Amino acid sequence: MPNKNTTKYYASLIAAQRTADLIDHENTPDRISDAVLETLIEMSAESRIHIWHEATGISLESLAALYTLYEQGNGFRRARVYGHYEAGRRERERERNKNNGQS
Repeated sequence: MPNKNTTKYYASLIAAQRTADLIDHENTPDRISDAVLETLIEMSAESRIHIWHEATGISLESLAALYTLYEQGNGFRRARVYGHYEAGRRERERERNKNNGQS
């Protein structure tokens, strides 16, 4: 398991805490929690890292160790790319509907 002094591990520990907070938050929609949990189950099975703790549910330390195995840092860039794509798609759809209404 990575050392807690490792920068990548520390950043992964923060991400693990935020993941747990998202899953445990009472206002998180079930569909989002289910998607995150299914992905975590698949990732932990692939790497054979047991991220589940009997008392607390998710072990933050094990989840952080799991995160260190995967590529990191593209999430915020992907969110912007997908957001830009979705905004463009909606604009094209509005234009198409506008043009169809005038025909």
